[in-house]
Amino acid sequence: MNGYTRRSAFAAFGSALTAGLQWRLLICWVLITLLPTLVVALPVWHVFDSLLAQSVHADTWAQHFDGLMFRDVMSEAQRGSALNGAFVAGLLLTVFLSPFLTGMVIASGRAGRSLGFGGLMQGGGTEYGRMFRLLLISFVPYGLFGFLAQTALNMGDTHADAALLPSEADLGTNLALGAAILCFVLAQSIVESARAQFMVDLGLRSALRALWRGFMQFLRRPFTTLGLYLAITVMGYALATVIASWRGHTTAAGGGGFVAAFAITQLGVMVVAWMRTARLYALAGVAQPTNARRRRTDFAPAL
Repeated sequence: MNGYTRRSAFAAFGSALTAGLQWRLLICWVLITLLPTLVVALPVWHVFDSLLAQSVHADTWAQHFDGLMFRDVMSEAQRGSALNGAFVAGLLLTVFLSPFLTGMVIASGRAGRSLGFGGLMQGGGTEYGRMFRLLLISFVPYGLFGFLAQTALNMGDTHADAALLPSEADLGTNLALGAAILCFVLAQSIVESARAQFMVDLGLRSALRALWRGFMQFLRRPFTTLGLYLAITVMGYALATVIASWRGHTTAAGGGGFVAAFAITQLGVMVVAWMRTARLYALAGVAQPTNARRRRTDFAPAL
């Protein structure tokens, strides 16, 4: 064990919000995620430049979005395979880098303090194998809950086809969509709880055992686990939405506009990194220690 002590949900929530504000970790997250961004952005930039650079309307399009122009450009760009290959390469690189990003957070949590750049790089490399194995195993709960979500959506479509009134059809569709979203949230909270187990137990090596502990944590404390996951996730995406709106209203024309737009985008990346870090710290704060003598649940003792 690394000295983690289980705290109440409110204490874990409060400490996680500040624990996510590790500036070195946020900078590392931004720099590393720039790699798949460049893999996709450079070919897109080249295609757009070849199609639009010689147009007399290029300056106007750079300052104001034109839907007709965008449709024509995308239809022309999709004729080649360069963009498709760039998107696939960027996606694969993101998938293979994600365990390293998570590993940096896990290493920081295990150390119980903010690590330097060297410590973060070393920690990400050390934890990469465990995080990658957990990523592979996580397809099991994602697949299971994905099947349940698809079943709910199919039932909603069946109910909508049999409904006599449009309001009844809309109700069934909305309920099915809500059930599908709930399935995703449940799967994600279990997987995040599994990742948090590595922060709690220094001796934990098995990704399968971590997933099992994350599942048991969800069963024992479902309201606490879901509450912490949803609270931090909603906060993170709310901030990211505000920043995305800010970026959408910022024209990336000229040197100053490009720098401002780039900085706003990276601020959004930092918000996502903070959200992921705070979420893991919060779930680790309420995790069940392996040597605990008393089981704590969200239910009454009689249950």
